[in-house]
Amino acid sequence: MTTVFPNTGNLQSGTTESTRRLELDNLIRRELKVGDPNDAKQVAEALMERYQSDARARAIAQESKGLPFLQSPSSAPAMREVATATTLDMEQAVNDVNMDLRELTTNNLLKDVVPELQGWSDAIRSAIQEAKSSAQFALDTRQRDKTFAIRRQLGDYARMARLVGALTPAANFSYRNLAQSLDEVSSVLLVAMGEALANVGFAGGQYLLQTPYIELQVRRDSVIYALRNLVGSTQQAYSPSDWPRGIDAYRNLYKVLEEQGQGDLRSLLVENELARIMDELIRRAAQGTSEGLRALGSTAQIDLQRFSRLIAMGYRLANPESPPLTSLLEALQMFVDAFKPAGGFRLLRIARPPILFYGLYGNRDETDGDKRLLQLLIHRGSLASKLDCLMECNCDEPTVLCQVALDKILYDVDRAIDLYAVGNQDSGLPEKRAAAYGFMIEAIGELPILTQEATEKIQPIINKIKELLLPNEFVLDQDLMKSELCNQFVIDKNLQQLSGIFAPGCISPDRIFNEETGMLPKLTRVAINIMLGKSGFALNDEVKCVEPRPRIPADLETAISAFVFDHGIDGTGRE
Repeated sequence: MTTVFPNTGNLQSGTTESTRRLELDNLIRRELKVGDPNDAKQVAEALMERYQSDARARAIAQESKGLPFLQSPSSAPAMREVATATTLDMEQAVNDVNMDLRELTTNNLLKDVVPELQGWSDAIRSAIQEAKSSAQFALDTRQRDKTFAIRRQLGDYARMARLVGALTPAANFSYRNLAQSLDEVSSVLLVAMGEALANVGFAGGQYLLQTPYIELQVRRDSVIYALRNLVGSTQQAYSPSDWPRGIDAYRNLYKVLEEQGQGDLRSLLVENELARIMDELIRRAAQGTSEGLRALGSTAQIDLQRFSRLIAMGYRLANPESPPLTSLLEALQMFVDAFKPAGGFRLLRIARPPILFYGLYGNRDETDGDKRLLQLLIHRGSLASKLDCLMECNCDEPTVLCQVALDKILYDVDRAIDLYAVGNQDSGLPEKRAAAYGFMIEAIGELPILTQEATEKIQPIINKIKELLLPNEFVLDQDLMKSELCNQFVIDKNLQQLSGIFAPGCISPDRIFNEETGMLPKLTRVAINIMLGKSGFALNDEVKCVEPRPRIPADLETAISAFVFDHGIDGTGRE
């Protein structure tokens, strides 16, 4: 007798087809804004409205009026793109960089390091090209972050050029000229990002998306998939041996929300309603345009309150903990986080003259953070100009150490400017991180580093910068500032090998980089000691900056080994 097994293939195919049809209907509802995706008339009208500016849509409209279907429209004359002041500034700055790189790579005194300098040339030109493109789209968070990252990369090359120049007196001015040109490009990038916000008509808007517009759809889909996994509507939500933790959590959550008078939150557990709310928010963003972001900024926090309430209630009511429910709550939180306002409006302060901010860019007065940023930009320029004239081909150790220390301060001021540019509060976390560099300036005065000339010319400027970075009203976050200073400590440590490639040994690199006796590590340790409020500190204090390492949890084998042989579960103490 032949055994006939039931045909499950058609069932599986039917389930998949039903799911795909539902997804298609949701797509039509979301993108075309029609109530019934099966109504051809509604779909046709929505398509005509969506593509009304398309030539084919106009041709169809003409045909409906009895006019020829293909009617050649008159072509408008091409408009020539007019160069703005910022594009001219960028062009001049890039030309300066190219000329300085050409000077270095053809300098007879530097013939031994030509391959390394050619590597610099390739990396710098590539970074500038990327930054020029990304700065034009600064309204997109991802492009704005990319531009800031490249600006910092160019700052690293500028600092390295100044360091190598201080250690190579014969080519000092050539290296410093390159650093100056890189600073020019970095400054124009800040202005270009501010103009990118102004060019799209942002005007008085005060809302920027936390994530790129293109990622909103991805986060929306993550929420839907997590909900399907929770309620068990996916094709293979659970294997035969799995406990139904998702269904159990869903049932308990549904019941408890009703019992606690939070029944309105249960509508978010229905896929169509949840998708509708998220699709409305994404549609309102209008492809990330300035008008869409302004409309979104005035509604998003209100529309997302239900999401926040469900997240809070879900975490409290989940007993026992359920991975599918946690996945849904985390996906919801990730979607909510995308609509939190991001920093970046101070770029407008950098790019646009103050006279325009009355009326055109809102009537909001300058905040203390805005004023500090603008003052930092002014004093930064004065500091860089005086530093370029400080060391005149002298290679004595005190002068070189003084130059390297002050160049480090200039680099720190640039990082503080970056932090202020992305901040949106007077004393938020970016501003408090920037305050850490004020202690670096204070540490300069504690160590016998500055020469007499530097004390007379440079000390007044860096004192003004310190006052801007460390205003009296600041409540300092010691852990945050120590983290920022330790990050710079690690960067300084990694520069030693690179400087040895270019520098001829004017002074010993250990005098600058040695962790115990080097000038830069000393400077950072003293700054940390001052920041922590220690009194009577020593230069070789116990304050250490340890590079963060990942913590790998112990498995069964290492745990048993640690118990038997009495050593740490991470392997410490094992011979």
